Amino acid sequence: MLNSKKILFYAGTVVWLFLLTALIVYTFFPYQKLIRIAFQGFLSGSKMVVSIEGAKLKATGAQASKIVFGHEALKDQPLFEIEKANIFLEPFSIVKGILSVHSNASAYGGKLTMNVDNIPFIRNTAPSIKIDFTKIDLSKYPENRLPWFKGISGQMSGWVKKEMPLMAPEKQKGTFAVNILNGDIKELYLKNAPRLSLPFKEIAVEGRIDGDTIRLNKIFIKSIGDEISGSGTIESNDLEQKIDLKLSYEATSKGAPLPGKGVVTVSGNQWSTEINVTPASQDKTDTKK
Repeated sequence: MLNSKKILFYAGTVVWLFLLTALIVYTFFPYQKLIRIAFQGFLSGSKMVVSIEGAKLKATGAQASKIVFGHEALKDQPLFEIEKANIFLEPFSIVKGILSVHSNASAYGGKLTMNVDNIPFIRNTAPSIKIDFTKIDLSKYPENRLPWFKGISGQMSGWVKKEMPLMAPEKQKGTFAVNILNGDIKELYLKNAPRLSLPFKEIAVEGRIDGDTIRLNKIFIKSIGDEISGSGTIESNDLEQKIDLKLSYEATSKGAPLPGKGVVTVSGNQWSTEINVTPASQDKTDTKK
């Protein structure tokens, strides 16, 4: 009889933890807010619009058939979509005074996972976010959606890690890395030249997040006949964004999209960029003047 009471007591405790955690997460820390925090700085997270389709509440979390991410700058066009999203709660993390949420989903033929830990409940903690994406087929991404180029193909993988105090987002810290293999940038929009198609073997970007500054410490593009490398910064907050990138290029074979040597600069913001290509010969001429 005593054993039965103990079993019922522990079972009731487990059920209570699940229900309490679900109530707290869905009332005070919805999935939409997690997404905005994750993309804060990269895409002006507070201006993102998130809609969830086919949502179902489960014993350990929730499930959605589709999650559509939009942005004020795109009006009625989705920024990107993920499908078959599963969101899991860790109810026993509440014992430590924090909450943890984990999710996985499909995106353009690839996989995406997001883990959020240290969500403050009793303790004063800063949420830590880790996003991993693997084998994303960029050829499935709609064309004419971004202002830098008509379209892009290739297989993309990478990750983003960040810590972000909820009451002081300007103190966020993090690192990221993105790798895209065997693709093509279609009709890259250049300010001072015709649109350029840039087939590539690899694009690699690595950097860190330091408050409102995103530092791109490594930008490397191995094109078909060109090598392009450089670095730069993106100053970003909810009101504005300023891009400042400088890359050098050098042709490695005849027929390269960018012949000879030169410099590529990128300025503006994520929705209105200016990409300038300056050949080395022109740069020398300008210097003499």
